Amino acid sequence: MEIKEYVRPASLDEAYSLVVEKKGFPLGGGAWVHMNVRSVELAVDLSALKLDYIVDKGDTVEIGAMATARQIETSALLNQAFSGAFARATEHLVGVQLRNLITIGGTVAGKYGFSDLLTLLLALDAKLMLYRDKTIEIASFLTAARETPFLIEKIIVAKNALVAFQSVRVTQNDFAILNAGAAFHPGKGWQIAVGARPAAARLALKAAQYLAMNRKPDEHTAKEAGRLASEEISFGSDVRGSDEYRKLVCETLVMRAIMEAAK
Repeated sequence: MEIKEYVRPASLDEAYSLVVEKKGFPLGGGAWVHMNVRSVELAVDLSALKLDYIVDKGDTVEIGAMATARQIETSALLNQAFSGAFARATEHLVGVQLRNLITIGGTVAGKYGFSDLLTLLLALDAKLMLYRDKTIEIASFLTAARETPFLIEKIIVAKNALVAFQSVRVTQNDFAILNAGAAFHPGKGWQIAVGARPAAARLALKAAQYLAMNRKPDEHTAKEAGRLASEEISFGSDVRGSDEYRKLVCETLVMRAIMEAAK
């Protein structure tokens, strides 16, 4: 990426003006900037905005947009509230050095197909707070095209879900061939997400509807939910696996995630 002008704002208001009003390119940790080959007139470094926090808000946890994958991986708050799922969704991201650069805001904004973290956030029905805008569900954000610039301030995750994350990969620090998240939300039922397909994570709505309010499905029920997810979700092929292989893996990963969450 070629950057013609670089600015490091000291406040959210200044960052908003640069990103939304002047259409600057926001820089989170910069871990994946090399994947973008375009020329940028104005790059806006968000590292001075004090958004690198993970805070307990009672019924929810708020994760600042600049919180790194390493912070998320090692957060005692997140690991206790979500049964270690956040650690499992971040611990395979290449190496510690890169995990110290990757930010949750950059990951979400990029809608990266290879992301494990996006799949977990989708299963948890996380909300995005956009500065001076509105709070939206991550499911809507991932599926709807946004025509105007935006600035993610934080991600909000309810603490009452029972959740599990599963993935399969060729090597420990490679991107996943496929991943899956399953969460039971009291009063709402199940939310099942599948990602690294190799496109961005998507909800398996039919599998969730099948499970309904069944808090502790047996193995047969979980396997059927996995089959429904594999039939509903679309897959593609890349160097890590074919669409046929991913379809087969999906059934097992979803079943395992459901059974783990239901313990």
